[in-house]
This record gives sequence, C-alpha cells and structure tokens, in this order.
Amino acid sequence: MPRAAIIGAGGGIGRACVAAFAAAGWDVAAADLAAAAAADALGAAPGFAQALDVTDPAAVDRLAAVCGPVDAVVYAAGITDTLPMAAMDFARWRRVMAVNLDGAAHVASVFARAMIGRGAGGAMVFLSSAAGLRGEAGASAYCASKFGLIGLVESVAAELTPHGIRVNAVAPGNVDTPMLAEVAAGIAAAEGRTEKDVRAAMVRTGAARRLIRPDEVAAVCLALCGPGFGAVTGTTVRVDAGYLLMG
Repeated sequence: MPRAAIIGAGGGIGRACVAAFAAAGWDVAAADLAAAAAADALGAAPGFAQALDVTDPAAVDRLAAVCGPVDAVVYAAGITDTLPMAAMDFARWRRVMAVNLDGAAHVASVFARAMIGRGAGGAMVFLSSAAGLRGEAGASAYCASKFGLIGLVESVAAELTPHGIRVNAVAPGNVDTPMLAEVAAGIAAAEGRTEKDVRAAMVRTGAARRLIRPDEVAAVCLALCGPGFGAVTGTTVRVDAGYLLMG
C-alpha cells in the first residue's frame, strides 16, 4: 500500500486530500498544527495522525522519521491575512511567510532527503493559489508567499526530477473552505461590506461563476501523485473554475 504524507490535513483542502488518497487505497500520514484536526480528518482510514508545526524544522524532521518511506507528499498547510501594504504589520507578514513558504521549504528539504535516500522516486504537490499567479489588493503577504511557492516548486523539481521525484504545484481559485470564509470576513471588515456581499462577489468571479469544491482540488493532487502523470513535473496546475480568465 503506498503512503502519502498530507501536511495541513485539518484544513478544507487538506481534509479532502486525506479522503481522496484514502479512498484510492493509500495509507495516509495526516499532519496538522492541531493533532485533533488531523485525527478527525483521518477518521478510520489506514494511517496515523500527528501534530506538526511546519515552521519548526526539527518537528518536520521528526514527522519524516515517524512516517518512514513515503511515496507522495501533499503540502496543504497555509494561512491568509488581509492587510494593505501601507498599513502592514510585519509580524503578521512574517507569520504568513513562515507557514506558507518557509514551512513548504522545510517539508521539501526533509522529504527530498528521505526520498532520495530510498531511491524509489515519488511525488510532491504543493498548494499554491490563483493569488500566486496574479496580485490582489490587500493580499500582498499571501500573494508573495504563493508566488514564492511556485518558484520553490520549479527549483525543487529541477533538482529532484533526475531522482525520479516529481514536484508540482496546484493553484486553486476560490475554494469553499473555512479559509475562504476567513478571507471574506477580512475583506468585509476592511471595506465596510457585509460578508454575504463579499461571498457573492467571490462566486461571481471567474468564468464558471461558482466556488470550487475541496474535493475537486484533492482529485488533482491525487492524480499528480499517480502514474498517469508520470511525465508532469515543475508545473502549476490551475484549479480555478476560470478565475483567471475573467475579472
């Protein structure tokens, strides 16, 4: 049975990834800042759940040791913040970078060593965002972290592909998750609008005029880790329901 490490398993997309991989017959190591959230996401599926602070490199080392050999890693950990650059609190900026970009680098480094040492190849998928492909007002920290993540993915792919390890990014648009609700609340507070109005505007953004389901993103992550995508590496797959096609 192949094993996947799902980092950020307690979030909306992370939970969907745990469910998708488990349903496809994978053993899952579910990790999240809150151990209870990881355990809840895993449920009765094969594998184990563990607390993980991705900003702590030693904690990532410990997770890799507990996981043992893994065939795939999905990095779905992430946080957001809404704050104009002119009013930036750089402690908040640093926190976004620490989780979204530094944490991804910690995971890439640790699991790269493990996969290279094993010599059996593998796959890594990192959750970026449509905001990693187009800047958005009030989201400079989040956008910068997600743009940076795509650069990280391309560089790591160049290093690891010769070892049979594929590395890709997925860039979702507006996914119907608790994080999206958090973003809507931040925008509403900053602009003096209601959360209902902000959410309605999010639904209207993009060609499909709808929010994306977490399981739709998870299905792409699973496919990128499977043999059908064996020739795909260093790529960013947009799962945005046409978000970047229209304003």
